[in-house]
Amino acid sequence: MFLPPYDCVLCTQGVEEDLFHLLIGCPFAQLCWINIGLFANLDHEPYVVLESFKAELQVPFFMEIIIIMSWCIWMVRNDHIFKGIAPSLSACLQHFKFIFAKVML
Repeated sequence: MFLPPYDCVLCTQGVEEDLFHLLIGCPFAQLCWINIGLFANLDHEPYVVLESFKAELQVPFFMEIIIIMSWCIWMVRNDHIFKGIAPSLSACLQHFKFIFAKVML
């Protein structure tokens, strides 16, 4: 049985996609986080990275920010796989701002 490769579709590093890589370690994901002022130390465990995001944000709605950006990265991935839409940092950030504005009403 043939199985398609599980390499990350958001970067060209040939890295097998796992949750940590997709949402935090991928260069595309890192740029998404950096653009909202969050910097991930990839030497740390995922939980420690999320705790550092919480400390960097210092707002009571930090979890909403993390969830929305993770969702936007996930949607860019799925749009590329299922619709053939090229990954776009600007589109991801625009989607983040749109959802964030609706959530924070």
